[in-house]
Amino acid sequence: MDFTGIKKATLDEKGRVVLPADFKKEMGGSIPGGCLAVELDPYEICLNIYPVEEWNKRLSALKEKLNLNNMEHTRILDLIYQRFIIINIPGSCRMNIPQNFIESVHLSKKIVFTGQGSRFRLWDDGEYHTYMDSMGDFKTNFAKIFGQSI
Repeated sequence: MDFTGIKKATLDEKGRVVLPADFKKEMGGSIPGGCLAVELDPYEICLNIYPVEEWNKRLSALKEKLNLNNMEHTRILDLIYQRFIIINIPGSCRMNIPQNFIESVHLSKKIVFTGQGSRFRLWDDGEYHTYMDSMGDFKTNFAKIFGQSI
């Protein structure tokens, strides 16, 4: 799966939003297993949303780096597990975002989905524009990270 693009959407008063058709198509026309994993991003004010198979890969990679006999590691694992939820997605593809997640990332009525490879992100429209404004020039950042290697 390779989610791409920017899609504007509306969050209703009950915390529901319809998954963009392009993203559904990227998953083969339906949600694998009827569920998606929703994670509070550890760095930005947005939600990361994964097909469950992709989320399981991410979670396994995180857990592999931890030693359960180390108190600091077990505490971060507690926080990881508190910052995601698996949600059921009905055939209508109307996602019901939990209220505490909505509040954590300040989602309002106007929201934005952005593709990011194996996951997509959900932003409040204002937060997304603030994030994009803080990014600086794409050409400069691209050259800084990749240089002449590509």
